[in-house]
Amino acid sequence: MQNRSEALMQVAKNYIETLDTKIIYACVGGSVGRGDADQYSDLDLTIYTNECASSSKLDILYGDEIIQLEIVPIDELPDKKVILQSPWDFRFLAEEAILKDEEGSYHDLKEWAITYFNSKNGKQKMIEQVTNIVKNRCKFAMECLETNMNYSASIASMGAWTEAGFLYLYIKDNLLSTGELIPQIEKLNNHMKRFNRVSPFTFTEVSNASMIVSRYRKFLRDQGHTYSSLSIVHDTLCNRKIQRLLNNNEKLNLLWQMYGESVGLYFETSNGLPFELYSQDLPVSLQKDLSKIGFVPLNKSRTNELCTLSDELLSLSY
Repeated sequence: MQNRSEALMQVAKNYIETLDTKIIYACVGGSVGRGDADQYSDLDLTIYTNECASSSKLDILYGDEIIQLEIVPIDELPDKKVILQSPWDFRFLAEEAILKDEEGSYHDLKEWAITYFNSKNGKQKMIEQVTNIVKNRCKFAMECLETNMNYSASIASMGAWTEAGFLYLYIKDNLLSTGELIPQIEKLNNHMKRFNRVSPFTFTEVSNASMIVSRYRKFLRDQGHTYSSLSIVHDTLCNRKIQRLLNNNEKLNLLWQMYGESVGLYFETSNGLPFELYSQDLPVSLQKDLSKIGFVPLNKSRTNELCTLSDELLSLSY
């Protein structure tokens, strides 16, 4: 929906005009940057400034729109050397639309990065990066199984499959949208049949996924956690995402994304504790709720199959 993307671009331009911060570069990413925003889309806005010491993230309600704002110190802007070493970490540059870049240097960096990402060397480096990530997560999953940490094994093996899926999505179709991962991999019929047999998801809880994630957020807020992803505004953002997926009857996509949201919250608030210990401080009712959206201890056979499926996605990306 190009008109929706253009409207949100104007919202972003209006918003940065209200800021007192000296903005060196400003850009929008996500669906707005790609030009395919819809009625449920938010604004992913990043500004680079020399007036902050560390990055910060905020969820802001601006008029009727939600802005996911990231403020980044200018010295954290990647240079060509860093991008050459770790292109997978900076692939977001490919879908950004620039709002402010008075000297054109950010535009030049972006265009150079896109050329590198699309080159043989760039793609090979991305494949190497993701292969290492996937292999390490699967290795960790196997180590967890040996010590009866099956929840941690489940999270690690699902993380391996997800990262391999994002690589497949980017290399095959040049797509960066999180929401496209499940629909594209569903085209691999045999792969998805095997995934559905071993994944931690149960389709009986689709209608309750929103309430479960909201209860988890509220519990963490009540415990004093203040991450941007726990804000009330983020609850609204999450509900919009769910409504989009329900309208499109994307049940697996909905469960997978809500599981991903919850895994992210766990990592942000766990201080490195394995889920087996972390969950002991959760109310029993919340533990049961989380199990309904994927926090379950997978056995060795299912964990092994998820790692095998991850390897398959890597192979398809080569």
